[in-house]
Amino acid sequence: MSLHGGIEDHPDLNDADWGRRVEREFNRERRGKRGMVIGFVAALAVTGLVAGGLLLGGVAEGPAHPASAVDFDRPFAGTEFETWADGEKGVVAAPEHDQVRKAVVAARLDPAVLVGHDPSAFLSLVPAEAREAWTPILPTLVTRLKQGTTLLPGGIKVKGTIAPAVDDEGVDVVRSDYLIAYAFAPADRAAVGGPEDFVVLLHAIADYRLIPQGLQIRTTKIRIDHAACSTKTDGYLAPRFAGPSTCGVSA
Repeated sequence: MSLHGGIEDHPDLNDADWGRRVEREFNRERRGKRGMVIGFVAALAVTGLVAGGLLLGGVAEGPAHPASAVDFDRPFAGTEFETWADGEKGVVAAPEHDQVRKAVVAARLDPAVLVGHDPSAFLSLVPAEAREAWTPILPTLVTRLKQGTTLLPGGIKVKGTIAPAVDDEGVDVVRSDYLIAYAFAPADRAAVGGPEDFVVLLHAIADYRLIPQGLQIRTTKIRIDHAACSTKTDGYLAPRFAGPSTCGVSA
């Protein structure tokens, strides 16, 4: 996919190791199956407090898989995600990084934002003067489920860390780096062949600094695997069964 201005050459978008690591988490036991990848990057500083967002997308096609039995009472059984923590239990941090922990929960796990599409809890953590600039690029910041979709009971698994880091500009930051698996409830369970049809994997990385006005967001980067094509265009998270499996690739 090519965008005017050559943004596809941005180093964040050419981090092959990062992309391969996310893909391995989902496809360790399901190599060769079809998959969709969506990536976001927010890395353009604005007034020193906020950043801009960019959306890229692509599709890789492989042979269709045969239907197989899935235990929807245990949606993560037999996958890498089975051993991950349940929801908020997977988001832990040192006391001095509690604001970042709150940001991860408010952005990716809180039903108010997932179902209600209300990002106010997350935005309340950033400086007031930055909120208006961040609002137009909410898909890079928070997870919102597509209207009409629901998660299965216990349908969120989480693995990741919150820890000090140094960003690309040599600035000391607190980095949240999380993999989150969302298991959606299909209307037609018989049409689901395996976890990649109803489990969407999100990898979200964000660098923060704690300043007197709140959390300064230095950069954000997300990658979404095994989602419906509509996620690429409207920014609302949905599983494969919610739309076509082939999106096409822009030239």
